[in-house]
Amino acid sequence: MLERNDMAKLLSVEYDYVIENGTVIDPKSELITIANVAIKDGKIGVITRADLKAKEKIDASGKIVCPGFIDPHCHIDGYLYNAQCYAKMGVTTAITGNCGFGPYPIKDFIDRINNEGFPINHGTLVGHSFDMRKMVGLEDPFKVATSKEINEMVKIAEEALEQGAIGISLGLEYAPATTKEEILALARLAAKYDKVMPIHSRSDSWGSVKALREMVKIQEDTGVRILISHLTYQNGMGMMKESLPIIEKAYAQGYKIAVDSGAYHAFATYIGSEVFGEGWLEKYDCIYEDVLVSAGPHVGKRLSETLYKELLATDPKTLCTAFVGKEYEVIEAMQQPYVMVSTDGAVGSHEPGTGHPQDAGTYPKVFGRFVREMNAFSMMEAVKKCTLMPAEFFGLENKGWLGTGADADVVVFNPKTIIDKAEYSGLGIPDTPPEGIDWVFINGVSVIKNGKLVENSRPGRAIHQENKIWAI
Repeated sequence: MLERNDMAKLLSVEYDYVIENGTVIDPKSELITIANVAIKDGKIGVITRADLKAKEKIDASGKIVCPGFIDPHCHIDGYLYNAQCYAKMGVTTAITGNCGFGPYPIKDFIDRINNEGFPINHGTLVGHSFDMRKMVGLEDPFKVATSKEINEMVKIAEEALEQGAIGISLGLEYAPATTKEEILALARLAAKYDKVMPIHSRSDSWGSVKALREMVKIQEDTGVRILISHLTYQNGMGMMKESLPIIEKAYAQGYKIAVDSGAYHAFATYIGSEVFGEGWLEKYDCIYEDVLVSAGPHVGKRLSETLYKELLATDPKTLCTAFVGKEYEVIEAMQQPYVMVSTDGAVGSHEPGTGHPQDAGTYPKVFGRFVREMNAFSMMEAVKKCTLMPAEFFGLENKGWLGTGADADVVVFNPKTIIDKAEYSGLGIPDTPPEGIDWVFINGVSVIKNGKLVENSRPGRAIHQENKIWAI
């Protein structure tokens, strides 16, 4: 509790905003209460039931007031339109550069975000499986790297970390020839500086269980903090019950592993990637028509053998969505206390009207369908999965919680009406904004006001961290 003199001082301040009478949810203290949240100079000034002075007051009666959502796995890569879609669904910070590809050079990315501003806070990893391998001349994903090439990649990665990359991402399924030597060299570098290493595993579907064990072994061998990427998209094809005990055993042994997973069962990636390589129909036990074209001139069409071959030959970077997962396994994964929410959004699609509904619907779907309609987990659990868990794993000390001194990244939403409206191409529009999100503040500035995007609002800044060698 604040001392009398301290409270008197806080009451004398005129705040930029005071969000009044909302149901405040702070996942750090696990507090749910009715209170007023004051914002000033980009920070939370105070949370109290006292009457406060403000330039603008917002009546949040009946609404939830919680930290802004933090997406630990996306592919926004600095694209303005995607960031605006994310702001509309309550995302205030997003980590890009996942699955082994992303912005480069890192310094240019960070400088642009900071100098020009951005709708949301934006950090990036440095990618290995596409970016670094190509930089050392490994254009063929089936070519094994030499020791010299591995050393060159380590140098590239270390320079990127020094420039502000917050970790090193691997997309092992996209680079099948990646050796243990190659992985461990980069993992040891990340571990040296205690940086996160998100990994898109070496295989989805039937090979995903073995691939999951490989990721655990990387942590065991190096101590690097592993983030298992989009668990449902890798292991949600009937393998979830086999997969979860592997993760739980790793936790029981004290391994530093985190898990992110999305709200959808159909994944999106490039048609020309190794995911759709030889034998993919057998791997997924599917037919061509189970795959939807999600961008480009054929958007909204289902694949046929003819269209598949045409896209491979003419436009292998066409984004496609594969309906090969199990919907019930989305919930099965999300209910685990160690799984945080992610989108995998904006991959391969930066134009309005294209892409995957995860780009615009993930977080409203979690709160509207999983919490309100299905009661799959509690409101507090959902808030924690969307805020504090990713903030703590990435070391974002002032984000993911509400309290005096925290960054003023705040979402105000109606728990009775919040819902996703985005749909798959051909069934609807994948970037349709959600309903029920009234206000979104980023660094104390409104980006969503009364449910509408503030078009020219650019309060977001680059997320980057100083390199420090790990020590106890």
